[in-house]
Amino acid sequence: MGNGFFIVLLAMFAFLYFLLIRPQRQTQRKHAQMLGALKVGDEIITSGGIYGEVVQLDEERVMVEIDDDVRIAVARRAIATVVPPEELERLESEQSAEEAQTVSADEAQTVSADEAQPKTAEEPMTAEERDAARS
Repeated sequence: MGNGFFIVLLAMFAFLYFLLIRPQRQTQRKHAQMLGALKVGDEIITSGGIYGEVVQLDEERVMVEIDDDVRIAVARRAIATVVPPEELERLESEQSAEEAQTVSADEAQTVSADEAQPKTAEEPMTAEERDAARS
């Protein structure tokens, strides 16, 4: 009986190792390799979702330019991924197309003073007001 329990326990550990632990270690290894291969000029995405270009590297930190003359320092481990060049080209082409549409739309219409005011959301109803509106 004691031998059977030990074999089942060993099989469960092996199952968990191959299902959970090993894939996680491979992912960590790939991320560490990506951080090690990071260089100035790479377009990156941080774990917070900020897109930017690497302008300076340090052991612990990376200086990222997110807009013209706007630089932030982020922890090296906070970099989620490096944007592939083909994805970068696609994003830039979409951005230029959107800018062209915005410019043509701005030229085509004039905004009156009433439309220029920002629109705010309606005040949310309380539970009592919702119940009264239903009946």
